[in-house]
Amino acid sequence: MLTNKSGSQSSRASSASGVLLRDKERAGARRDKRAYARHAIESCRTIALRRLDDDRQPTGRWFLADVADVGVGGMCLVASKEQSLEIGQWLLMDLRAHPGFGQLRMQAQLRWLTRAHFALTFGVAFATPLKDVPVLSVERRSTRRDPNQEDWAIEEERALALS
Repeated sequence: MLTNKSGSQSSRASSASGVLLRDKERAGARRDKRAYARHAIESCRTIALRRLDDDRQPTGRWFLADVADVGVGGMCLVASKEQSLEIGQWLLMDLRAHPGFGQLRMQAQLRWLTRAHFALTFGVAFATPLKDVPVLSVERRSTRRDPNQEDWAIEEERALALS
């Protein structure tokens, strides 16, 4: 093995394996950051999300996201690329499509996101971890719904307008 004057290994001798090692270490570090196991989802109902402002009050319109995986601490979601989200931002999730959560609404913080040509994939951490992994409801609809046209969302907008 070649060494330079300082006694360290030559970069020429170790560059290829060093890059691979660093990539493996980074991948391991990402996995180690997740506090709870995640469970992949094949086909389930979408959930509605809404951005929250700095005071954690709803802002903007509801949008839909597909669930890619879920655990007691958070989930991975996929939405249309048009959504403007920022890491650290709080979101309100409407979970009425999935009674297995045991609650209608839940707050979550955006932890990471990846923008692709056609979609936005992002991970959220629940404000409070769940006791158990929820059982999600299977999707039976053939068309995507607009959550802003559902009765609960219309009533909520009316109440906000009056306050």
